[in-house]
Amino acid sequence: MPKPLILIADDEELLCELYAELLQPHYEIVLAHNGTKAREKALSLPGLRGILMDVQMPGMNGLQVAREVLVKRPEVRIIIMSGTDVTYRVRQMFASEQVAFLVKPFELEALLSLVKQHFNPPVPE
Repeated sequence: MPKPLILIADDEELLCELYAELLQPHYEIVLAHNGTKAREKALSLPGLRGILMDVQMPGMNGLQVAREVLVKRPEVRIIIMSGTDVTYRVRQMFASEQVAFLVKPFELEALLSLVKQHFNPPVPE
């Protein structure tokens, strides 16, 4: 069974690499270091399961990217990360089953747990 494909979008390259290293054993990873590239990749990658995305990025911010991606690809799930707590705003903008939120800084175990919960395909009953 192929690994689920996820896009990690963060302008801090070291954080992208850290997240990728953590998730690589369980997921196929694609990186983007700005909002414009994240949008481009999110709209063009076949089989994309989820996006781990920072809010503040050059080009487009993560909320703009998420809004556009979810209109065009409603099957994609997104975890939005931010150093500021914009949880209330995120919850008003997006359906809870499509978007989750993580306030930076966070423990890597919390990230892995949320990614597994939000991006893994549902287990058939």
